[in-house]
Amino acid sequence: MESNATHNSTASSNNGNNIPIAIAYYIIAIFILLVSLLGMVGNGTVIWMLSRYIKRNPFTTYILNLSVADFGVLVTLGVIYICWVFGGLHPIECPLGVTVFVLLFPLFLFTFSTSQFLLAAISIDRCICVFFPLWHKCHRPSHLSTILCVTIWILTFLFSVIVNAFTFILRYPELPYYQFLLNAVLFMPAMFISTIAMLIKVCFMSPHHKRGKLLTAILVALLFFLLFAFPMNAVQLVFTDHIPASSHYAPIGASLNSAINPVIYFLVGREKNAQSGRRIKKILEKVFQEEESCKEEWHFSLVTRL
Repeated sequence: MESNATHNSTASSNNGNNIPIAIAYYIIAIFILLVSLLGMVGNGTVIWMLSRYIKRNPFTTYILNLSVADFGVLVTLGVIYICWVFGGLHPIECPLGVTVFVLLFPLFLFTFSTSQFLLAAISIDRCICVFFPLWHKCHRPSHLSTILCVTIWILTFLFSVIVNAFTFILRYPELPYYQFLLNAVLFMPAMFISTIAMLIKVCFMSPHHKRGKLLTAILVALLFFLLFAFPMNAVQLVFTDHIPASSHYAPIGASLNSAINPVIYFLVGREKNAQSGRRIKKILEKVFQEEESCKEEWHFSLVTRL
């Protein structure tokens, strides 16, 4: 009798302790859904404007592909967490949850890795532009950004297909974590070093040089990436066997990282006196067409000197 009473009291105590945890999980899931929805609107707007109304240049090619990758991250996270919420926090226990997870988690890994790869390429490109502006303006191949973007999509797709094929065919569930290892080893050091180098160059070595909106937007985006995307890679690498409750904060960082870039473009490029009807187009042009105007000014000054 006493043992039964003790068992019942322990079970009720565990249920009581699980209620606040379940509420916290629901709050996290709803937050991720809201961030994903807003991020899809923002990235969708950037994709629409860059593909239809804004003149294409090498840098907008990077941004367009980055927005597509971030849009994919947010869509997969949104659908996964919708099933997570309506499945009672245990979507894997129902057949629909299993199907959704099997289909969308590989897509999440693919788009998340592509986003990191593209940001690494952007950071290296901007770092070269800051330290070697003459070479960047004169000798950089005109189609380099297009070639790099296509190569990145192909490589990350092939790697994701191989990883997930081995995972589901050979029943090796730890294999996807090697993709996070690749992200952490290849992308994080490159972006960290290039971001710190650009900050030192712009803020300390050339403090009186006017910083353009494009460079400001890229630096802010890279800083937020290091802040938000690093937890996703770190948690998945450290906790491969048992995912603790704190790991649910990693998707928060991934969703914020994919949703924050359109906000950065808007805040950096906005003007107080801009007309509301053409505001978004003008803002994006102000940020992304800056490189073309700088090239024209540099070419004009070179011609006048000659």
